[in-house]
Amino acid sequence: MALTAAWLFLGATPLRTALLWCSLILLAACLVILGVTVACGGGRPRCETYEWGVRVASATPGLGEHSRTPLRLSGARWMSARYAGAMVAVPALLALWVTLVAADARGTGRSSALAEADAVIEQRPIVKVENEIAEGKSRFAAATADLTVLLPSPTGGHAVPATFEASTNRRQGIGSELYVAYVPDRPELGAIGDDQREDVERQLSGRAVQFGDSWTIAGFWALATLGPLGYWWKNESLRRPQRTVGPDWKALRVSVTGSGEHIDAPPPGSPEAADEKKRRENTRTLKCLVLEGRGRQVPFHSQMAAEAAGDALSGTQAWLLWHPQQRRGRDVLAELVGDDGWQLPGAVPVQVAEGVEEAGVMESAQPDPERRIRLLDLGAGYLVTASVSVVVGFAVALGCLAALLLVPDGGAWRWWTAAAGVLAPLVGFIAQALARMDPGDGDGGAAS
Repeated sequence: MALTAAWLFLGATPLRTALLWCSLILLAACLVILGVTVACGGGRPRCETYEWGVRVASATPGLGEHSRTPLRLSGARWMSARYAGAMVAVPALLALWVTLVAADARGTGRSSALAEADAVIEQRPIVKVENEIAEGKSRFAAATADLTVLLPSPTGGHAVPATFEASTNRRQGIGSELYVAYVPDRPELGAIGDDQREDVERQLSGRAVQFGDSWTIAGFWALATLGPLGYWWKNESLRRPQRTVGPDWKALRVSVTGSGEHIDAPPPGSPEAADEKKRRENTRTLKCLVLEGRGRQVPFHSQMAAEAAGDALSGTQAWLLWHPQQRRGRDVLAELVGDDGWQLPGAVPVQVAEGVEEAGVMESAQPDPERRIRLLDLGAGYLVTASVSVVVGFAVALGCLAALLLVPDGGAWRWWTAAAGVLAPLVGFIAQALARMDPGDGDGGAAS
């Protein structure tokens, strides 16, 4: 995707051609990997892949009630980085599609031949306007039309008419002057033109988008991406380094009883609950695992499909660990360490954590330096949860992308092709979801 975006803004150089083919080859390779994965056992329910993840992460199966808390806890930076990558890639992909559709593809057609023949740029008057499509009735409205200018004859005879399509910032009439690129001694090559000289230069250089437009595209991308990403990274991400468990950590012996919902509302009297509107704005519903220990129920949420995780982990015994001072937003960072040796990073709402500590049911952690654990990454098996419909959707999207990149002519087909490329994966995911609508494969939340 990054290679394809770079291709849009580079001139007609061997580097751009190399980037184009690298982009298509990499995308095709990813599609082949996804297709092979699905063919070799894809389409599995998420709860089944979660059970597989639990088996892989079990470092000490069968340890049971004799387990102790570990001394070292694994970090979870990769899981957050992968999730953040998806949050960045989706808006970037949409921005790329919009850019490809709006891009003037004529930069790879007639303008390429003119550039190779050392075209010059001069102002020429318009002698004919045909097939005009304007964005408004005002003469200052942007318009697209077939415009004809007269090019001087290299033999000194009659002028040679040249017709080209141009999208200008205002409507053009007979007698209006345009910047026109042509080859003086070869008028048979035709011409290209625009009311902006830099746009003619762009077409001659083979760039699909003006450099100035890149700032507009980048601005919209930033609005759709960086704000939500920054909020999530600061308040909800699982990122955390490796940590050492000390005596100031709290531990609670729990069992996983399933999954459920927890409504985390601000306490009465707090600024977040000053009125009903603020209370609603600051109330969140969390899909979580339900943990039970010493008569207390504790909601534990993470980047996972809670219902599938509840099915995979229900009945397991574990230690729930947290440090009272390690908080992020409205949560206390917590770790669920199973007796079988897996570690699931997550969080517990601050109010719940404070209530459990005040109840006096927790104990100081007594870490065992010999205890071995592995990180439980429930999102690691996401490839095998794909289905044939998803693979077909991505294949259609790749074909549409190749058409937009390789076919030089413009027209309404570009909009239809882009729409098909965007909608095909979405239809594939919808078909997959409909095929899996059974009680045993509820998502219950966003998998990491």
